[in-house]
Amino acid sequence: MAEKTTKKLDLGKYTAVAGAVIAAGSVNSQIVYTDVNPDAVVDVNTPFDIDFNTDATVDASFAVVNQAGSATFTSSGQVIDYTYDVNFALVAAANVLGASASSSFAVTALNNGDAIGAAAQFGAASSGSVLGGYGPVAIPAFSYSFNFTAGNFLGTVDKFVGTKFTAGANTHYGWVRVDVAADATTITIKDYAFNATANGTINAGQMAGLENFAVDNKVTIKTTLDEAMINVTPDLIGGSLVITDMAGKEVKSALINDINAKISYTGLNTGVYFVEARFESGSVNKKVYVK
Repeated sequence: MAEKTTKKLDLGKYTAVAGAVIAAGSVNSQIVYTDVNPDAVVDVNTPFDIDFNTDATVDASFAVVNQAGSATFTSSGQVIDYTYDVNFALVAAANVLGASASSSFAVTALNNGDAIGAAAQFGAASSGSVLGGYGPVAIPAFSYSFNFTAGNFLGTVDKFVGTKFTAGANTHYGWVRVDVAADATTITIKDYAFNATANGTINAGQMAGLENFAVDNKVTIKTTLDEAMINVTPDLIGGSLVITDMAGKEVKSALINDINAKISYTGLNTGVYFVEARFESGSVNKKVYVK
């Protein structure tokens, strides 16, 4: 619900209620990974808290806040009124990776594989660091309006928030994979992980012990009468899903741009084909019959 105010834009502090997590956690090679399944969708009514190491302390808190109302500014000695109705996608109660510019702090939208560790710059976010902000601002006296925009995550898919937290005297580094709506009305939390080794670096998207597994242990291909569906670990995002005929000719392909991807059989003649998931580190294939 929008909070009407006559104050200037002020994100302020907020208290997030713990969101329900239906997740699977695992520990291997000191990486603790949690899949948020189904994905958690954060909006103005539903914040989401993360306790990386399950010690009953909130380490990262996500929320969407609406700021709506009116305020003034002075130009050439004249007081000008303006109105605004802006949504902010925020992360708080965490030290998040980003960069400072004068008095502001911008959370960095990390890509899969980016390093998160002591060498990175972190900013305390107890009062909320902006992932994305969007909304109309109007200046009636000038008959002028524009859409306010802010944040590196606005309108992005599968970007990572780098975080750090303390447990006793130890510092741990982690990541949270999110989508942020183009109008900043929702944040989708997909999964997260941290390095259980004190001060140990973790890469964005790194899951439990991935470096110890072969490609065929990171890929699942399922088929129906109409399509093939694939599930991969985040480190394999960017590969391709290819359908070839029995002669080895490629007849259809699709980019694997998420941990879940699919390719339809539309346009294929009846016959036997191979569905192949291809990556730099190897490939996995499955034989299918198309009616």
